[in-house]
Amino acid sequence: MAGVNAKAGTEILHLTFSKMQASILDHGSRQTAAVGGPDVAGAAALSACQAKVLKNSLDDAQLALLEIFASGKAAALEFAAMKFPNVGPVPSDLADIDILKTDPVTVYMASRNQILLSLVDYRSFAFDIDNGGMQVRLVGNFKGGGVRLLPNELNLHQAELSSHAGVQLGPHTEPPYNCSVQFEGEHSPAPSALILSARWNPLQEPAKLIPVRSAISKLNGLEALALSSKSFCFTRSDCFVKDESQATIANSILQFDVRGDFTLRYSSYRHSLHDEANHSTRQAYQTLRDLLDKEQPYDFLPSPDSALLINNCQALHARDVIKDNRRLLVRLFGYSPDARPVILQQDPLIVRG
Repeated sequence: MAGVNAKAGTEILHLTFSKMQASILDHGSRQTAAVGGPDVAGAAALSACQAKVLKNSLDDAQLALLEIFASGKAAALEFAAMKFPNVGPVPSDLADIDILKTDPVTVYMASRNQILLSLVDYRSFAFDIDNGGMQVRLVGNFKGGGVRLLPNELNLHQAELSSHAGVQLGPHTEPPYNCSVQFEGEHSPAPSALILSARWNPLQEPAKLIPVRSAISKLNGLEALALSSKSFCFTRSDCFVKDESQATIANSILQFDVRGDFTLRYSSYRHSLHDEANHSTRQAYQTLRDLLDKEQPYDFLPSPDSALLINNCQALHARDVIKDNRRLLVRLFGYSPDARPVILQQDPLIVRG
């Protein structure tokens, strides 16, 4: 997953494995996959053990990169030069999502992602209302909306705004948007991070990453305070279980964070101002949108031998309309050690959304 931009800045880190380290990671991934992968009890503990073995092989510079990300001071960490899995030939069309979820290559790549999360002491998890309560999520055009119609897609079909469709997704952090670290009421915090890798990406379609620290630093004190007030609403993710009884709740966009300085929850297409937001808050919201629009996105090309770990509290990600319906990413959500969700099941970890 090589960055297209020549200069990614200090907020996007790059960790390249040696051949020996790649072999250690490959062996560990096979071990976790052999027990069934992240959605099976016991896999998280096994992946944590595999991560410790791998960590012992890293040099000081590599360990420093892990520490920077774990401290909340980086937007993303790219892992490169991993062993290329036997992904098989690119199909003419993607198989059914339920078949692909249990495919051995998918389970292997998800297991590898879980080990990489463990390298920074993050734990993989699933929301109860999303993805069938499963940790392993496949990102691909299964529900239409791409440049080319699916075999069973109607021409006037309105595809949902989710990673299971081919539509364009503007800059956003992953939902839910209620809180970032500590649960509030019955709502667990948003993911601390997400990690993704590509099984197939025939046209080398990029994932776009937008670090936000620079934009946030340009806000004045009053604007930051306004954005930390509960003056903003969001629409429910299309891929969440429907709940018509869910009332609209005002939330903040910014929160102070002792580890990473701040956390941000934002969506260019789901957020809106609360009806009672005052003039100063409305101005602050527009200032934030203007600042984010000026940030240069970095394009990363997902591939099978690399993975991108994104700080969901300090980076936005986006994508264009999917051009090749065979593009398939394997993704996991992760929580930092500080995250306090509403836990419904410990192993594998499932939390209330």
